Amino acid sequence: MKLRTLGRLSVEGSTFRRQKVLLLLAYLCVEGPQPRRRLADLFWPEAANPMNSLAQHLVHLRTLPGAVQEEGSRVEAGAEVCCDVGELRRLAQGNHLEAATALYGGPFLDMLNIPLGADLEEWVYETRETLAREVRGLWLNLAAGAAAHGRSAFAGELAARALNVPGAPPPDELELPRLHHLLHLAGHPLAEGIEREAHVLGLTLGVAPELAAAPFMGREQEMEQLARLGAGEVAWISGSGGMGKSALLLALARAGGWTVLTACADRSYGTLEPLARRDAPLSSAAPLAPLRDPSLRVAVDDWEGTDDATQAALVLAARQRPGAALVIVSRRYPPFDVDLHLELGPLPPEALADQPGLHALTDGHPLLVGAALSGEALDGRQGARIRALPPVARDAFLLLALQETPDLRATSRALGLNACDFALILSRLTLEGLIRENGQVYAAAVARERIERIHVQAHLLHLKLARVMPEETAWPHYAVARDLWEDADEDRAAHAAVLCAETRLERGYPGEAVALLDSFPHRPELAVPHAWALLGAGRYAEALARLQKLESARQAEGAVSVARATALVRLGRHEEAAALAHEVKGSGPEAARAASVLANAANIREAWDEARRYAQIASDLWQLGGNEKERLGELVLVAKMKVRLGAAPAEAFRDVLESSRGLPSIRGTALVNYAQALIDVGQAETSDGVMEEAIAELTAAGDRLGLASAYINLGVRRHLQSHLTEAAVHYRQALGVLAGTGGIRQMGLALGNLSEIKGDLSAFEDTLAMLGRAGQHELVDHIRRNANVATLSPVRSLRS
Repeated sequence: MKLRTLGRLSVEGSTFRRQKVLLLLAYLCVEGPQPRRRLADLFWPEAANPMNSLAQHLVHLRTLPGAVQEEGSRVEAGAEVCCDVGELRRLAQGNHLEAATALYGGPFLDMLNIPLGADLEEWVYETRETLAREVRGLWLNLAAGAAAHGRSAFAGELAARALNVPGAPPPDELELPRLHHLLHLAGHPLAEGIEREAHVLGLTLGVAPELAAAPFMGREQEMEQLARLGAGEVAWISGSGGMGKSALLLALARAGGWTVLTACADRSYGTLEPLARRDAPLSSAAPLAPLRDPSLRVAVDDWEGTDDATQAALVLAARQRPGAALVIVSRRYPPFDVDLHLELGPLPPEALADQPGLHALTDGHPLLVGAALSGEALDGRQGARIRALPPVARDAFLLLALQETPDLRATSRALGLNACDFALILSRLTLEGLIRENGQVYAAAVARERIERIHVQAHLLHLKLARVMPEETAWPHYAVARDLWEDADEDRAAHAAVLCAETRLERGYPGEAVALLDSFPHRPELAVPHAWALLGAGRYAEALARLQKLESARQAEGAVSVARATALVRLGRHEEAAALAHEVKGSGPEAARAASVLANAANIREAWDEARRYAQIASDLWQLGGNEKERLGELVLVAKMKVRLGAAPAEAFRDVLESSRGLPSIRGTALVNYAQALIDVGQAETSDGVMEEAIAELTAAGDRLGLASAYINLGVRRHLQSHLTEAAVHYRQALGVLAGTGGIRQMGLALGNLSEIKGDLSAFEDTLAMLGRAGQHELVDHIRRNANVATLSPVRSLRS
């Protein structure tokens, strides 16, 4: 049951209109449980039998189910009754100011038109004014919040609403200064009327200072904590440069009620002078005199910039608590006990949720957030601070900015600094708010973009970093600085390139690995990693050609032989591949790869048991070397061969699926093959759920090549079912994932199948020509055997 009392008196959804009965319910809702005698005397002071009158009205009230509860001599509103007054106050207490003000539909019991006794009438009017004052306070708080965030005009509108709350009495001596501040700040015409009212009451209103309307976001929690600061309490705000300490004080000043003092160090008590009266200048004899007013709220900006006398006075105030609420701002922690310490850092993403992309651009750095909201260039605000640094600190910042994940040890070596000196520089950059404590530069992408515009200096900085960083992370810096390489850089850069290419290949970006190693075409020691990158991209013929350019002695080496054998088996030349693989001896990685080649060669010949045996050998060899990922990869082929030999797919794949939990790339690949095995044995319906699980695993792993294979398999399944529209969707999904990977084999298969669905013979032939140029002759023959582009008849046995 909802009882409306603000602006009208009614029960929502009910035609009940007895005003005295509803007034009784409203009284119980607002004032809580009451003795019967108290109610009778208040509501019927002149009745012959007040208790009887109460009893009759309670009878009427009981016709509203759950409206009233009675216990002995006490009466109270029912637990299920919701009164708008209580709801408004709950919203206000929970700081839901907009919702609370929206609930105020007019003065309390404004439409009441029945005669009331003097005491009850007084209660109605007092409650009406009290509620209206509370709502005025809510509007003022909303206005203060708008002013704090630099929205002065909007703050003026809200303050005008506060002034004109229906049912509210004229503003008193506490409300007038707040109203005047907010209206004057906005230049609102009602400010003059407030000044006249203040003059009539004998109040002196200070002229609100001209405060910048700079944008201000976040810090709502800090604002609330400072607003609750009581008389005599001391708060300390600390944080590195640019973290919004001064902006927070400006927001307090705009919200009203705070006197903000700027540090002044050129004379004793210079910072506190604005608080002193003309007839009582500040002195060491009474340094706390201006702070004795308990209604005063003072904020001091920049503790470090204040004079010694002011600092001594503030320390004394923190000890003696003379009366004023005090806030002190500093870059450092408080040197004495305080009631509230706010340590400001970057703004969290949720504080900038209303500005999409702003947190990613600025890292939540308040100085940069303010610049972005003001339409300024981010590097403008940071640039001046960076240029003011000493040269070595500036170079340290630039070197850190060039690294996505700063290597502090390498940066120190690039600068030629010892640990102590480097630590001091890091401390300074952190205190200036330019970097985090781990060396990460705020808004590093913006800083990098600016640095890269100074090409020669940027390249020199990259080269300095490349020379001292570990080889596994040095390549990106070598790549940028290539024009500045000296002879001594060439070998180390080549080795760093190999390590970087291996990482990209492992992450599913063989195309990037190929492009990286293509820049070293004449270095024979890079031939094998270059070939593996080409194999990963499906460019088998190019991989073989790269290896065949090596001298005969090199081609006989195990690492070269196994890479050549892998290229040959993927080109369908299984006999040559097997011959080379048999020549590889030992028990290391080359032997494991050779066994894998023999397994795949046997698979091509449909010698399932031989393929299973060699795949198991490869798995065992990888286990011997401690390479779990490769071991499980071979066990996938073992499981496939077991199915070929008659095992149930669930039984064959059980162990590898269980062992690969927590390795989403391997498990996803195993699930793709499991799904295909289910289709092969006539359990196609079960395969769909397995393939969806595979897609989830491969997506989590970021394995784009594996994910593309999964989409192609789904497409093939729909293709075979003649659900061509769905098949085309899956093929396009595969092409989308493959973008940038360089996976030409999967791309060719998806394009070929998609061209077949469209009946586009020209595109179909172009795709096959592309695959032929990449050496994918076996795949070209396979597609031609199974496709029927001209008639679009269902294909016989497409496979991905």
